[in-house]
Amino acid sequence: MSRKSMVWAVSAAVSLLIPAAGIFVWREQWWPLALFVLWTAIGAASVMLAERRYERQYHNRMIDQMHVSALETLSQHRHDWMNEMQILYGYLRLGKPDKAIAVVERIRAKMEQDSRISRLGVPRLAAYLLSFSAAKDAMRLEIEVEEGFGVRSDGPYAERLTAAVIGLVNAVRIRAASPAEEENVLRLNFRSDERKVLLSMTYEGKLTAMGGLRADIERLLSGFGQLSETEQTAELAAEHRRLVVAFPREERAV
Repeated sequence: MSRKSMVWAVSAAVSLLIPAAGIFVWREQWWPLALFVLWTAIGAASVMLAERRYERQYHNRMIDQMHVSALETLSQHRHDWMNEMQILYGYLRLGKPDKAIAVVERIRAKMEQDSRISRLGVPRLAAYLLSFSAAKDAMRLEIEVEEGFGVRSDGPYAERLTAAVIGLVNAVRIRAASPAEEENVLRLNFRSDERKVLLSMTYEGKLTAMGGLRADIERLLSGFGQLSETEQTAELAAEHRRLVVAFPREERAV
């Protein structure tokens, strides 16, 4: 129940003191009891209507936020494609077909990556990953998805996997320091075998508050996934970190 609905319910309950007082004063009469019943029914109906109105408003706000997020994602993708097309056009005008082919290959690889993300099988997770670039952030996200990888879109497994992946990305995201020269990049690689689903997270860039990262990851996983590997180069300890998280494989995951 929302906060406003709680206030309304408390107010309705307190207002019952009025007909209740009437029952006490005119205890020999029938009409105070009838008034109390009618008052209670009206109060309960008003609380239900207030709760439904709040739920409807909340639902509309969520839809509006989804529309805004979708528009921002489309705008960002359009901006990225326009940049690539301008580079391609420039190479063609300069008569550099080799470099133009490289741009086309980069565009093709990006389209294939987006296609695989959209086929993850979990719409909320796919939408989060595809829309990440629209958020102006101190960290850039790159995703690779193994051919044929996917899970069912319904059920608790998909919900837990989505919550875990988003939580892991955000745990790194909040620690990404503002880049001074080179940008911060988090690369995600989704793959699976017969027993588990593997998520490799490779971060390149500056991180702050490194001491609590492992504890946050273990808290986010809550036994659902296992941090199976941690690698950090000695010479680039602050700029490079690789984590591998193993999730149990769902029986019907493909």
